[in-house]
Amino acid sequence: MTASSPRTASWKLYGHRWLLLIPFIWQIGCAPFVNSASVRVFSLPLPLVWQMTGILIASALIALVFRLDERMERALGLDEDSAGRAADAEASS
Repeated sequence: MTASSPRTASWKLYGHRWLLLIPFIWQIGCAPFVNSASVRVFSLPLPLVWQMTGILIASALIALVFRLDERMERALGLDEDSAGRAADAEASS
């Protein structure tokens, strides 16, 4: 296997998708620490504020990964039109 194998290229192109683990770690990994706190933020319990902040962070990260995916596809010339034409060419042959 050479250094420019498809698996290595795929990792370099789509490695940013690991960012999608951050919301999971935010909600599951840190929940025990937040649930034990009895602090109030803006007159709301800390776990509630933690959940709402997690939703905002998850939404921002999903949007970021979506934009990075679009940028990678454009850089490779894999926009929707060319992908559709390639699929049509394979189906007709």
